[in-house]
Amino acid sequence: MKGRGFHCVISTVLTILLLATVVFAGTVEDDLFRRGNEAYSRGDYDQAIANYEQLTTTAGYAPAVLYNLANSYAMAGKTGKAILNYERALRLAPADSDIAGNLELIKKEHGLFPQEPSTAEKFFQLLTLNQWTTLILLALLLITAYLFASMKYRFSRQFSIGARACCLLLLCLGTAGTIFRYQDFNPSVVVAPDVKMLISPFASSASVGTLPEGRLVYPQKSHGSFSYVADEMNRHGWIDSSLIEPICQSARSGS
Repeated sequence: MKGRGFHCVISTVLTILLLATVVFAGTVEDDLFRRGNEAYSRGDYDQAIANYEQLTTTAGYAPAVLYNLANSYAMAGKTGKAILNYERALRLAPADSDIAGNLELIKKEHGLFPQEPSTAEKFFQLLTLNQWTTLILLALLLITAYLFASMKYRFSRQFSIGARACCLLLLCLGTAGTIFRYQDFNPSVVVAPDVKMLISPFASSASVGTLPEGRLVYPQKSHGSFSYVADEMNRHGWIDSSLIEPICQSARSGS
């Protein structure tokens, strides 16, 4: 009986400590968010950035925090970091018109628009990565259903050819769309001004162009401290990996 009572006391104490820790953590996060908002309101954008960045480190990414962080970077004149955090916020809240509007505005102000997509690119952009993947699954389900049905029923040659062609078409479209959208799924953002694109992964190599701060790039491979990227204007070259940051960072995503 004494042993059971002791275990009950220990369990109760641990539960209280756990609840206190959760409440304290929530209080600290709320305080950081409040102090960030206050700093932004009085025009102390560097302090606001520090508070919001600390909040993303301790609590993970949340649309409201990333949106405020992006606004702070924009007001501080740090275009790359602003676009990076608008993009991150938009990934978490794709239907938020305020985030999308501010992202479009800052890109417009700095002339950061991609070249006009081709007809094929426009077609594959009609669906998201998840939707193209779902199309593949649908095609496989239809193929499976047709194979099972053909073992029980006799179909005409014309119907069989048409069914197989439709399933194959869906499968090919889904695969092509998935590959296309996957390549564009996680671009990086240039977070420094006037970043040089080089012909080889060495600091002394010749430049093939300059990337403005805030431009989206698509890393394809890396060598040492350099990344080979393609930008939105379809230019290719090597850049210092420390001058770009990926939009999606799963390790830091949180509640």
